Amino acid sequence: MAHTETSLQEFLEWSDPPDSPPQILYPVFSSHDNFTFQAALNIAKGAGAELLVLDLLTDAGLETAETSRTGRELLQANLNEGHTVDAHLIVEETNSPLKTAIRVAKQRTIQLAVLDEHTPELFAEGVRGDAADRMRKKASCDVVSVIYPRAGPRVASVLVPVAEGNHCGLGVITGGALGVGADAPVDLFHVSEDKTEAEVTRVEELFETAKKRLPESVELDTWHLEAPDVAEAIINESAHYDVTVIGKPTQRSLLEFVTGSITASVTEESENAVLTVQRNGGAGFSFEER
Repeated sequence: MAHTETSLQEFLEWSDPPDSPPQILYPVFSSHDNFTFQAALNIAKGAGAELLVLDLLTDAGLETAETSRTGRELLQANLNEGHTVDAHLIVEETNSPLKTAIRVAKQRTIQLAVLDEHTPELFAEGVRGDAADRMRKKASCDVVSVIYPRAGPRVASVLVPVAEGNHCGLGVITGGALGVGADAPVDLFHVSEDKTEAEVTRVEELFETAKKRLPESVELDTWHLEAPDVAEAIINESAHYDVTVIGKPTQRSLLEFVTGSITASVTEESENAVLTVQRNGGAGFSFEER
């Protein structure tokens, strides 16, 4: 499917029909990572969503074919006549690329934004949080952060650790959409320190809840492992998958500040690519049809 190209002003003036599909925003800052773009493209394909590539130019007066080639070449190289993703390229000059991306996500009611290590100030932790936190809070959208893109160009397997955290549902949906888009199997995974009868029942309920969020098109399996260290178990199993999708805690306890969160350990130590997800609240991003 061919993509369209427009300016930011023209794009913001468009009106979406009531039955329009979910929209995924992929901002291109001063540089980009092809794996992150492929992840955004596959999530959009798997979820039946539109992909909006926002090419942010930071040098005034350079809005030419030469400077906008990043977003254009990404789409031209990855979209062909047989591709089913509806994609749009938006080109904008700005001195505040992150603020511009947040404004676009807010004004167009973006359901999901996909960021990575090239996002300005992504690692500038502070009182207001990092870039993903600010995108989630100010634009009221869900966020996927590809912080450590260590996988190859093709995604052939996806691991989704399942828990009871606020972001688990988004992790399941994101992992499922990525799996469908990349034609890769998805494993839902839970680690318990002790697999008692009550714990087995609880985890089975977790898996059933997760399955209800996904369409039948997802090639899905579940796995419940007993291990003394949850983070270590996820890291060890991640070595056998191309991608791990895990929830990112928005509020950290004192213990997590001292010992580090499970998510932080997984993103820092896993040998594959790790996608961390943050749910803004409410229904949020989901499959167009289930």
